[in-house]
Amino acid sequence: MGLLHRTLRIRRDELGLGQAELAEQVGVTEQTIARWEYGEVVPPPKRLAQVAQALDLELDLVLAYGGYLPHVTDWPSWHVLNLCYDEMRNLSEEELLMLVERALQEIRKRIVWAQENAKR
Repeated sequence: MGLLHRTLRIRRDELGLGQAELAEQVGVTEQTIARWEYGEVVPPPKRLAQVAQALDLELDLVLAYGGYLPHVTDWPSWHVLNLCYDEMRNLSEEELLMLVERALQEIRKRIVWAQENAKR
């Protein structure tokens, strides 16, 4: 599921929507929204279209985060970088921090890997 559950919660909070309000717009129960946001279940594609509309998110992004489209790593790296650069200015501070933290995690993994291989 990756980013989907966090994206739903963050975007809902940004818009000032409660779980009950989002549930009403999407046509599900508040409990269902909570399960999606906790990452317990992935919403079905037809619901993701409604969620994307209610949260003013791009449907292809939401579908990819939900695992219904090719994972970002399946895309050429130039495409991923272009998407990041294009969307970076639209990210909230929390989303931008998540992106930076993820990049730092990857850098740390690569440093550890390089150090371990240098010892061999």
